[in-house]
Amino acid sequence: MRSRRLVLSFAAALALSAPALAQQPCGEPLRTLDQRTAALEAGGVPGPALTESERGALRGMRQAAERLQQAGNAEGCLAVVHDAQALIRSVERPQVLPVDDLDKVTLQSAQGEKVGEIGEVIVDPNTGRIAYAVVDMGGFLGMGERHVPVPWAAFQPGPEGQGLVLNATRDRLTAAPQFSRDNRPNMSDRQWAVAVHTYYGVPPYWVQGAAAYAAETQGQAMQNADTARLQQEVQRLSQEVRRLNQDLAQARAGQPQSGQAQSGQPQSGPQSGPQPDAASGASQPGQPAPAGEGTGTSQ
Repeated sequence: MRSRRLVLSFAAALALSAPALAQQPCGEPLRTLDQRTAALEAGGVPGPALTESERGALRGMRQAAERLQQAGNAEGCLAVVHDAQALIRSVERPQVLPVDDLDKVTLQSAQGEKVGEIGEVIVDPNTGRIAYAVVDMGGFLGMGERHVPVPWAAFQPGPEGQGLVLNATRDRLTAAPQFSRDNRPNMSDRQWAVAVHTYYGVPPYWVQGAAAYAAETQGQAMQNADTARLQQEVQRLSQEVRRLNQDLAQARAGQPQSGQAQSGQPQSGPQSGPQPDAASGASQPGQPAPAGEGTGTSQ
């Protein structure tokens, strides 16, 4: 029951924040991420419930993305959202595929056109990540065949998990950086690698895993700065409360408060009431009567 209330509260907060998020560059991806996360939290996706580590990872990346969005770093926000969406896909439909079977996978563009076959997979041994899939296009019996290295991040699982979808048209793939069998590039060259990733509009594979960590680190630094400012404000308010309590205690004890004249000391400035005349002893306006004399006429 408590879990259901938490999900409903999350959904209500999402509905209130959606219009503001949608007006920002990373707003729509964040809103989609929130919806998919809420569905997982509510158990709306078939399969085992989220583990604590999966739930913590999703919430941490969501908070990191929002902090980056608030700081005006839309690029960082989108990178973290991309990693979070990949995690959700792995939770919703875990998939593994033998490398030897990749040449049998249907490869198509987002428009549904067949764009070639995967002939080779390039792995980074330092990170264990797939860096590129080499797409073979054209040719006959190996003659005139073109080999196009495509960053693995440019691929997405196909509908219902069938095949792979490349985020590029066939024409763009044809114009992409490519090589022939006799003119193979040095794929360890960082400048070449950056150029290929830039062409497909995806971050370099060696950065993708660090995006969420870097964002969380930046978000934590921002949170620490906010905490320090709050602590300073709390300290200032505490000092003000102590001063007010001291003034109140003095007032209750009949003692003068700071900045006011002490009792028994004459007040400066003109005084009201009649003042005595120096020659006749008669009271003059503005001077007090002499001690022992009444306010009437002399006897």
